[in-house]
Order: sequence, then structure tokens, then C-alpha cells
Amino acid sequence: MPLHRQNQRTLKTACRCLSVVLLTTLPGCVRSTEHVTLTIWSAPTGVEEKAFVTLCRRFDLEHPDIRIHNVGSLREENLIRAIVAACPPDLAYIYGTSDLGPLAANGAVTPLDGAFKASGLTESDFLSSALEQGRFRGQLYAMPVTRDCQCFYWNRTIFRRAGLDPDRPPQTLEELRRLALDLTQRRPDGSLARLGFMPIPDDPVTILAALGVELYDRASGGITLNQPKNVAALKWLVQLIDDLGGRSAVAGFKSTFGRTDSAQNPLAMGKVAMEIDGEWIAMRLEKFAPELDYGVGEIPHPANRPELQNMAWQDGDIMVIPAGSKHPAAAWEFIRWMQMPRQQEEYAAAMNNLPAIRALLNSPAITSGSPSKRSLGYVLRHIAGGTKNPRFFPTLPISRLYRDVLVNAIEVAELHQKTPEQALNDAQEQVEKELLKYAK
Repeated sequence: MPLHRQNQRTLKTACRCLSVVLLTTLPGCVRSTEHVTLTIWSAPTGVEEKAFVTLCRRFDLEHPDIRIHNVGSLREENLIRAIVAACPPDLAYIYGTSDLGPLAANGAVTPLDGAFKASGLTESDFLSSALEQGRFRGQLYAMPVTRDCQCFYWNRTIFRRAGLDPDRPPQTLEELRRLALDLTQRRPDGSLARLGFMPIPDDPVTILAALGVELYDRASGGITLNQPKNVAALKWLVQLIDDLGGRSAVAGFKSTFGRTDSAQNPLAMGKVAMEIDGEWIAMRLEKFAPELDYGVGEIPHPANRPELQNMAWQDGDIMVIPAGSKHPAAAWEFIRWMQMPRQQEEYAAAMNNLPAIRALLNSPAITSGSPSKRSLGYVLRHIAGGTKNPRFFPTLPISRLYRDVLVNAIEVAELHQKTPEQALNDAQEQVEKELLKYAK
């Protein structure tokens, strides 16, 4: 949830003095020398929570001077309230990075650069973007837990039945467009029976990123949403959706899909021939559709933009030390411990997520054996670990608002309520206005 506007001034004021205290105590400290109870608020639920709790118990055994008290099902708005009230947990484990920029901009989390440097960890230990996405205005505020990376999936059986090579997915977005139209099927009444490609993924920014959209100029600090190449990218997406039947028809068809974590997964059911999704989908397919013959590969790129080949659109879970943490040194020790190969391997394997560290690129526990692990290995080695084109949503004070505004702009353009130019111009104006509030 975004920071509520009424909380922003209070949060900034309450955390400023707390951050000063932590800045003098955390850097360089990698072990706690006192017996402490480390309170962690963590986001995972279900299988992921069980795996995390198992790691917490082992940390207790390996650190007799620290005892973990984990509180699950973290909601970011509760964390914000706790920081404002000066009673936060010692450590917070957050899903995604959308709230990091607002938290850092308001002094609600502690910089980690000193502790990172003293720990012996280096930038080269990590996958591309894993640390960069945890930085705000050049300072490190978050460490990765596991990483997510979008990739391309296709139903090989549908390819085979259509006379296509099931081992050759589309390489370019031009090929993707042609196949999307060719593989789309309609019922006698004209309604959709199968989409050749799902053009409305859960994160539509991914498709625009594949088209080369730039959201932020790091050098100038400016929003670049309405530049001509971004408008052209949105026009391309709108035209594709129109050719598939229009936004309303595609969204209506999507509403008939079952959950992706069930036997009604649309790729498995043959309702979608190709899609873009995260690496975690492979584990769901293995569990709920073990007979499905599918492939995983790079997200296609524009034929005239070879530098965009193998675009790795990434995000991930993070850990932060809130301002006001009573035990920042113990919190850092847990964060540091979670970066070690044994913990990274065990947790990534349990969740079918990517580890954050490069030392596990060839880990058998993660990359070999079952179909889901082989898929994970491909994404880890070839895309997330092998890309020259890593990309992620910028870490800004208004990141969540920016993402929400952009997703809305995409939708109104697809519905032809505004032209792509109008939609992006209006979004640019709205985001710039909010970002100015955080100007130095």
C-alpha cells in the first residue's frame, strides 16, 4: 500500500532523529554481542512462510545470542504505522520493492552501506540489479531475499498442432505479433476461444519494457514517460490488442480464466498459447498440470533493437531495517546470513524463485531434476544471470504511485478513452507533480 499522504510529514519527522541514531550504531556491525530477541515482521504466507520459519529456527541454533520472534503476513501499511508510532519491528521482510523509495525518502529505513562494506560482501556476488534496486539516491537501503524475473512461456502442443516448430518460440516482437494472431481462435459467434498471446499480463509494464520504454533518467532525475519512443511502444501494444479483438473482449476472456496456481491455469488449459510470466509459474504448472508440454525462453525484442535482446525484467523480495529498530546489529546479521549460499539455495528451491547470489548459478538443488527446476535453471543462468539488458522499475519516492498511474494510462489507451500520447502526457504530468514534492 502507498504511504498515506496524511502520514508522510509525520513519518519524516518521527524517523529523522531515529535514523541519526542508527547511522552511528549500524555501519560496521555484523554481529550482536548481547542476548537479544530479534523481532521480524515478514510477508510470506503458505509454503513460503513454512520455508522462512525453518530458516529462522536454524538461525537460532547457529546464533545462541539471538532469538527470532517472527510475525507473518506483513502488510506495508501496518509497518508504516508502527514506524510513525516509534514501535517498529527490528527487521521487515517485504514483498516487492514498490514501497522502498517512499520509505527511504521519508527516513523510515536505515542505510546499509557501512554494514555491507564491513561484511565482506561485494556487488559482484549478486545478480544484476539485485542490489541496485535496493538503492535510493545512491544509498543502499534494502538487501534482496530472492529475485523474480519475467520470461516467455509457450504451449508446445499448440505450436505442434499448428504446424510450428515447438522448439522455436518467436524471437522478435514482430514474430510474436504474427503468431499471436495466427494462434488466436474464435467461436462461431466471434467470441474468443483462445488467445495466441496474452497481451494484458498482471504486470503490463513488462511488455512496454520489452519494447524499450524508459521510465526515468538517472542523470537528470526526471520522469521520461511521454518521450516519443514510449508513445510508439504504447501504440504498438494498443494495436496488438485491437487486432486480437479489443481491450474489452480480451479482458472479458481473461476474466474466465482459472487461477494460475490451479489445474485451471490458462496456459495449461490451452486458453492461451503464449504468455509472459515469472519463473515461479513453472512450479505451479508442475504441481497442477504435470502433463503440460511447455517451453520457457527469452522475452522477444523489436527486430530493429538488437540491444534489447534477452530483456530481464526483474523484481524481488527485500529486507530492510526500520528506523527505530532496537537491535539493528542483530537485524543486519540475519540479513547477512540470508545472503549465504546455504540459505539462499534452500529458500529459492522451496519457492522456485531465483537466488539473489551468483554463486548458485549451477546449483543442482535449484537448476536440475524436475521440470520446474530445469526451467528455473534456464531463467537463472540464461536470463537473470546472463542478460546484458537487466531492467526494473525505478526506485523513487513515488514508485508505487508511478506504477499505478502508468498501469492506468496503459488501460485507458487500450480502451481508446485517450490516445497513447494523451495518456502518457497526462501520466507524466501527474507523476512529475508528485515527484516535485521530494525535490532536494
